[in-house]
Amino acid sequence: MDWKRVVGYGVALWAVPFVLSFVLFGVRENNRALFESLITVAGVAIAVIASLAYFRDNKFPDLRQGLLLGFAWAAISIVIDLPIFLLVFQMTLPEYAVDIALTYLAFPAIAAGIALAQQRAPRP
Repeated sequence: MDWKRVVGYGVALWAVPFVLSFVLFGVRENNRALFESLITVAGVAIAVIASLAYFRDNKFPDLRQGLLLGFAWAAISIVIDLPIFLLVFQMTLPEYAVDIALTYLAFPAIAAGIALAQQRAPRP
C-alpha cells in the first residue's frame, strides 16, 4: 500500500464533510435529520471518488486491499476528530461512537466494494 496516498486521501475524506458541516450549520440547527443525511451522502460520495482514485493504478485490487484501505481511512478520521468532539464539543465517548464513528464503517464497505468491482471487471 502507498501509505502516503492512503493518509492523503484519508485526511481529505475527513476534511470535506467536516468543512461541509460548518457550511451547513444553519441546516443542522433547523433540521438535524437533513443535516445528517447531507453529511453522510457527502462522505459516501467522497469515499467512492477516493477509492476509485486510489485504485486507478491497481486495476485488479482484491478484497483484502479494499478492507485495509477502508479501515485505514476510518482510523484516520477517528484519530483526527475524536479529540475535537470529545474535548471541544464535549461529547462523551459513547455518544461519539454512536453518532459519528459508526458512520466511518462505510469507508471499508465502499473501498472493498470498489476493489471487488474492479477485480471482476473484464480484463483487457
